[in-house]
Amino acid sequence: MEHPGKDIEDDSLREALDNTSGLGTPATRADIIEKLFGTFYMERRGKDIHPTSKGIQLIGLVPQDLKSPELTAKWEKQLQLISKGKANSMNFVKDMREYASKLVGNVVGSSEVYRHDNATRVKCPDCGKYLLEVNGKKGKMLVCSDRDCGYRKGVAQVSNARCPTCHKKMEIRGEGEGKLFVCGCGYREKLSAFNKRRDSEKSTLDKKDVSRFLNQQNNSAGEGINNAMAEALAKLNLK
Repeated sequence: MEHPGKDIEDDSLREALDNTSGLGTPATRADIIEKLFGTFYMERRGKDIHPTSKGIQLIGLVPQDLKSPELTAKWEKQLQLISKGKANSMNFVKDMREYASKLVGNVVGSSEVYRHDNATRVKCPDCGKYLLEVNGKKGKMLVCSDRDCGYRKGVAQVSNARCPTCHKKMEIRGEGEGKLFVCGCGYREKLSAFNKRRDSEKSTLDKKDVSRFLNQQNNSAGEGINNAMAEALAKLNLK
């Protein structure tokens, strides 16, 4: 049977969160989300946000207290009491330091180990450690497994070019003239071939636009500058 005072405590903690707009402020929440993306704990897949393997492992490794909004609610309640003069701020800071020290000690003494499942066989040119393949904001990247090193290199970037087979956005891989446009459906195209196809499509579109304009003018009963323009366009050699 649960403690009879638990419901009262839960209501009090819920009220503390409600009075502070939930977990954090809009500004801090936005900053936290950006950090989660920047450290590759989350990634975008189309319009959706998903936790990465790294993020899922982190949730499994951190102490239980840090995964519960109850901890934040307790801190918020203490801050409210301090603001009303009903609690001592120095005691609160002292308790926070002791709690943080205890958490760090538990993590250091833990036998749990984080394992990279996205390591490549490519070594970092700066420190020699193996690089990790991650999904960044603009596409796939190689980042050093040593955070103190900080080496990063883009290997694939999502473009606005559409695949001629399935019409999804293609990735750009490689560098210089060796760049490739690659689609998830399996379509691949060299940069030179892509540019040639794009110029051909643009020329075709231009001719269709002119032809459409001429047809509109021929079907129009009005005379004047529009008809004059149509006659001028009709004399153009578009071949």
